[in-house]
Amino acid sequence: MKPAVIGMVAILFISLMFILYSKYSGPDLPNSTEHHNADAADEQVEDVPESYVTLKVIMPGDLSARMGDFVENELNDRLKKDLNMKLELTYIPWSNYQQKLELALSTGEDYDLFWYGAPFVSVYYTKGYIQPLDELLDQYGQDLIKHIPDENFKQNRIDEKLWAIPSQAFTSAGKFSSVMVRQDLLEKVNLSEIKTIADLELFFKRMQAIDPSYYGYLETDRGHEMLWRELTDRNYSSLDERMLFMVDEDSGEMLSYVESDVYKKVAQLRESWVNMGIIDKNLVGNPAAKIDQENAGKLLFRVGAVSRAMENLQTARNADPNARLREYYLAKEKPKFITTPSNEAFMITAASENPERAMMFMNWILKNKDNYNFIIYGVEGKDYELENGKIKQLTNDQLIYEWMWRNKDYFLAPASVEDDIIDDMLMNDENSRISKLFGFHFNEASVKNEMAQVMAVYKEKIEPINFGLASYEEYYEDAIAALKKAGFDIVFAELKKQFSEFQLQH
Repeated sequence: MKPAVIGMVAILFISLMFILYSKYSGPDLPNSTEHHNADAADEQVEDVPESYVTLKVIMPGDLSARMGDFVENELNDRLKKDLNMKLELTYIPWSNYQQKLELALSTGEDYDLFWYGAPFVSVYYTKGYIQPLDELLDQYGQDLIKHIPDENFKQNRIDEKLWAIPSQAFTSAGKFSSVMVRQDLLEKVNLSEIKTIADLELFFKRMQAIDPSYYGYLETDRGHEMLWRELTDRNYSSLDERMLFMVDEDSGEMLSYVESDVYKKVAQLRESWVNMGIIDKNLVGNPAAKIDQENAGKLLFRVGAVSRAMENLQTARNADPNARLREYYLAKEKPKFITTPSNEAFMITAASENPERAMMFMNWILKNKDNYNFIIYGVEGKDYELENGKIKQLTNDQLIYEWMWRNKDYFLAPASVEDDIIDDMLMNDENSRISKLFGFHFNEASVKNEMAQVMAVYKEKIEPINFGLASYEEYYEDAIAALKKAGFDIVFAELKKQFSEFQLQH
């Protein structure tokens, strides 16, 4: 073969080898940025669902002007890009949230997702309002699993199925057993902290002498556990927000709260608070008016919730720029109990037409810090700024409630909140214990008719005693007799049976 021909063959061979080698080594090498970005873009497109849907979510409270604008514009633009969906929020005022929510659920209205407190998970499971989430979580909720501890999910398991997403993953010991006060006003009347019930009464008395437009106490339905800390030497935790039953944390016994000595003490104390004016008779039956008074800065104290001093500070300062809040525990030497690691629960309705997208949406919130900050705080530079590792809000309008999704991996302390309040919150789990109720759900299915009758009597005859409006001495015997006639003992027997079975398994 001639040298020229040999040279041409060699060149062709080398060229062919280069082409073949390039196919497998060039663009697909790990450090090939251009190809990596193309893959990422393709993967992002593939992850976005093909069908465009409207996700309908029920939320408590009122829609702020900025929240309405944010949802319709920046948030829905982002959700269309990331999840091919539109978010439609229906707000129900706090004053009648439970009533209207349950009406919507019971009639099968066209909603996909809603929030409520963890104790309601078992109630809505029994009533058939919600659907199981295990398969949805496994397929679409890997970031929820990553950022929410496994024990938090366990609290929402009934009959070996998951029924709610425990959206908050933060400190929770002693929730609803502390008292939150206007610290600035407390110091104004020469008091520094709250240690006893007598301190609360003195705080109210001194403030009334200065300005009688202030009133003492917001809740009349909650707050029993706050008072238990001082009124009894025992350690009790309530079964749920319906103040019928409680567990003795020392003995592990399930008890009838409404038949206990501590119930009598609470009822008599609240009756005295009505007489003193701490509980305003004109506000007891008007939840909306109570909230209006708090928004106007006229509330001296209310039940705490571990982080309520931080959460409510913005509202308090809207009314009074100098307002300061702080939470205290009566009998602070007594332990605090963790009954549920997360009191916040998001549930997908049984009637949902978009359960997959509902799970995707919740997962999207915790997917990364950018999504988390965006949906809670808004647009950086417009709604908030980061200042020395803290969040500085540039608007007073509420967006998505931070407390609903507060997460240990993403939490940012507000720049406006004093460090001592943040320290109180972060150290809250000190001197805490796991409650005997942890992980227990009362399945009411077998006694749902009796429970419905009991609750009807409870609202008519027991609640006025709880509120301090009806005298315990005068009305209690008739009320408890009516409660028992409605089936209270049947419900209590079933509860004790289930709780005993739960204890044997744990």
